Amino acid sequence: MKTLFVIVLSSFALLCASCAVTGKRPVLRTPEDSLGAMRKAYASDDSGLFLHTLASETLKRYSEHTIRIGWGELRPHLGNLVEEAKVVAVKEYVTPGRDSAADDTFVWPPAGERARRVRLALRGAEEEFLFVSETDPPPEKSKQAAGVWIGSRYYTRREHRALNTYAQDDVPEKDRTHWRLVFPFYPFQKQGQIAAMLQQEIARSRK
Repeated sequence: MKTLFVIVLSSFALLCASCAVTGKRPVLRTPEDSLGAMRKAYASDDSGLFLHTLASETLKRYSEHTIRIGWGELRPHLGNLVEEAKVVAVKEYVTPGRDSAADDTFVWPPAGERARRVRLALRGAEEEFLFVSETDPPPEKSKQAAGVWIGSRYYTRREHRALNTYAQDDVPEKDRTHWRLVFPFYPFQKQGQIAAMLQQEIARSRK
């Protein structure tokens, strides 16, 4: 079951493919931005961009290495599903406490987190997917960083009064806050029609 969810997780990136992306990772200001990044990740075969769209709770449960392997295996097989998937609705959501019926193959963020439920439609089926808002730590050489490497030594702001002279970028919190996918999330994926459809497509591609 765990392996199956890793495969489906990787294939979710293929639900909305379009134009390619290169360079700096985008700011995912809405769940739609995250879906758009998944489209670009598929089109440019950029697993790193796809990983940028995944919530920290997802990456804690499923290793980056495993997801990269699943991505490469599935990408060639799901083009038709990619073109047909549509966003139906995006609604406010607050994450609930963990359901005792959920086994450890599911990802469950802490209760009370700000979230969005995104409903996708595919071939007459609809399913909701969970996105949460996350703020990344400031990059090392930004003005917001806690310190900086100068030569072979790391200085904190308390240790070096002129630290900002070494900062190269201004990266405020709003440019480090992203809407990211939590998957598989038990309340939405326990009987998910699209997840089942993806499993069927995977089975056919392996025959």
